[in-house]
Amino acid sequence: MRGIKSIVASVAAIGVVLPLSLTPAQAAGTVTTITLATWGSSPSETAALNDAIATFEARYPTIKVQQIVDTDHSAQMVARFASHTPPDVFYVDAGVAQDWARQGVLLDLTPYIQKSGFSLAPFNKSYLKPFEANGAIYGLPKDANPLVLEGNRQLMARAKIKTLPVTIAQFNADAKRLLAKKITPMCVDADINRLGAYFASFGGGIANSGGTKSAMASKGTRAALTWEMTNFRTGAFRTPAQLSAGWAGEAFGKGKCAFTMEGAWLDPFLKDSFPSVYKTMIKGPLPRAKKNASLAFTVSYSIGAESVNKDAAWSFIQYMTGSRGMTVWTSYGVAIPSRSDVVTPLGYKVNGQVAQAPTTVTTPAFVGWSKVIDAFNNTAKAQIQNKNFKVAAAVSAIISATNGAWPSA
Repeated sequence: MRGIKSIVASVAAIGVVLPLSLTPAQAAGTVTTITLATWGSSPSETAALNDAIATFEARYPTIKVQQIVDTDHSAQMVARFASHTPPDVFYVDAGVAQDWARQGVLLDLTPYIQKSGFSLAPFNKSYLKPFEANGAIYGLPKDANPLVLEGNRQLMARAKIKTLPVTIAQFNADAKRLLAKKITPMCVDADINRLGAYFASFGGGIANSGGTKSAMASKGTRAALTWEMTNFRTGAFRTPAQLSAGWAGEAFGKGKCAFTMEGAWLDPFLKDSFPSVYKTMIKGPLPRAKKNASLAFTVSYSIGAESVNKDAAWSFIQYMTGSRGMTVWTSYGVAIPSRSDVVTPLGYKVNGQVAQAPTTVTTPAFVGWSKVIDAFNNTAKAQIQNKNFKVAAAVSAIISATNGAWPSA
């Protein structure tokens, strides 16, 4: 440590700031190349990450980043864990974080956070929670992304709809107008990570406040599911597959629906692929039943327990989840900052407001959550694929399957 302090003192004398997290080898000029495994949804997202990486490399000239863009990130990461060859840094979706932490494949970042004095205070606690377990921190949230309502003004105008629906009653009225014009009102997948956004709005939820017990059988959640299954039954809701699209954003971009409900990732995708729709898009909070509510998603930067370049990897995470790196990353509008000291980018006011709303929550974080997701999604999709499905029976089947997959208390 004496050598590092001497170097810091020397460079400070000539006005150069040396990152304090550099190892002796890095400080001596040895270049370390770290691997970073990610996924990408659009050219804009790739450009944003490349720009952020470039600013990191400029600030940390002895660390280079080799990016690996996965086509099936979770599956590829599981294979890497099995072969004991994880990348130095990688994305971890909140939905699998607890499982991977329990399996021991993620590095506890707590010692690095404490040693470097990296403050967690600016982070929204709900975005940290998925990556915390048993007093340890296994990742830091690189951003946040709440679901909002997006509308195609041109299709809305054909049904003489001028503004986005603010309430469920207004959505129902708009849906009737659109269906009368043979326009699909909403494209949304039969996924708990989409449909679950309305559970709290109806007075229910996915889980209790501690995330330990299912709230699927609550009166509010049943009411929300009944409304959603009714919409699938009438055609007010259509899945991407039913509209011959890969995902809801594609269906929306191709003008196959008037509304969709996605996060900030939709904007750059439309700007790149469907610029005319992007120019006419309008955004607002999801329509409310009893109260406004939404789901927000986050992803962490994490290090593997068996990653090779842990110190350099921490330098990268510290920068990218710090105010400087997050400002660069989110400035492209791919996501919303997960830190309170980073400004929401222009054009994303609605996304930012929903991200900070007290009724916007993240999905539960516990070991086995991925099995709950599969149970809900598989059952919901199987129900709506049957054109003759009964709403009440479908709702009961979804609740039963979801609770059946819930871990025992």
